[in-house]
Amino acid sequence: MTSDFWDHPYYKPARICTSIVGQWPQQTKQQLILHRSVLFSIVTLQITSRVLAVIINSDDPEVLVDAIGPLIIDVVFAIKLGNSCYHFKKMKFLSDKIQENWNIFAPNNGLQQLHYHSNFGRQISTLYLVGVYMGTVSFTTEPLQQRMIYPLLYPNLTIPKRFPTPMYFGSLDLDTYYYPLFFMSTLCTFLVMTVVGSCDVLLFMYAEHACGLFKGLGYAIENLPPQEDNETSDLGFYYLRSCVVVHKRAIEFAEGIRDIYLWNFFGVIGLNMILMSVTGVQVVTNLDAMEKVVKYAVFVFMQMVHLFIECLAAQRLMDASFELKETLTNAKWYMASKKTHKLILLMLMRSQIPIVLSAGKMIVMNMDTYAIVLKTAASYFTVFLAMQ
Repeated sequence: MTSDFWDHPYYKPARICTSIVGQWPQQTKQQLILHRSVLFSIVTLQITSRVLAVIINSDDPEVLVDAIGPLIIDVVFAIKLGNSCYHFKKMKFLSDKIQENWNIFAPNNGLQQLHYHSNFGRQISTLYLVGVYMGTVSFTTEPLQQRMIYPLLYPNLTIPKRFPTPMYFGSLDLDTYYYPLFFMSTLCTFLVMTVVGSCDVLLFMYAEHACGLFKGLGYAIENLPPQEDNETSDLGFYYLRSCVVVHKRAIEFAEGIRDIYLWNFFGVIGLNMILMSVTGVQVVTNLDAMEKVVKYAVFVFMQMVHLFIECLAAQRLMDASFELKETLTNAKWYMASKKTHKLILLMLMRSQIPIVLSAGKMIVMNMDTYAIVLKTAASYFTVFLAMQ
């Protein structure tokens, strides 16, 4: 690793993204106050104008339907931001542990697994952030797309000045201040999505590090040194005892992730399910306006990817912790001493219970849950569509 640990390519994308919105666990107190104050000030304006638009147009079903999706995203934003702020000390503790854990494996005995999983976390996080921002650009620029394309197709048609979502700015003259307000609204949306993306990137960084610990431990156990008859000291026992210490660190690290995201998952699953259903209805009801179809279709896809990333991180962690059982049974335990056998049995008993990330202690986060949520969202979609 480099001299400045967090500047390493494995962690640089996560550090840059989360630092912008005051979510990076290694930021100073002054940086956190500055970044979060700017974030709260800007986003509050956005949410306030959106809520006012809903109140003023409460008798207009079209405005209400258009506002449901963004308002749910605002709630997801609030849940993720609140969860991150509440557990900030725990997240900093886990970040410190990441730096420590790079020193517990020998370079040729498990460390390569940490490299692999850290690099995988970087790759998937980068792809996810690129997808989030591309989707946000598509969503926020939809009114501008209409204003650029429609005059070419319909020269005599007057295109109203509107925003991606219903918003109310009081007595401000929209003809005069439309583009500054549009820029401010777009900036707010990008900040909201940066917070949502940052929380997911941190989750993947922690989860992949935990996977690397379990996989590195498995690699070390597979290379358990045999007990020779002429040896006076039991090298295998001391070697496996150090593996037990690593196993304990890996479990504690994974349980820390579980505690941080416990209720965050619970809120996000329910809201995502409703959001996908409502947005699906908007796609169907706007088939006569292609720019809106693209806008809402991208929106639905972003929601599916968002939930997929969280379920994937939990699934990979659960698999990595459970696979240790198979590694223990495949190790050369038959060439070890009786003292070593006892340690193997203890590790085997503990590895029977995989580390599971759950939503509110009720729903196991894995790919099966992802499929169930999509199926339920599809059911709600048909119900909402029938109500149109």
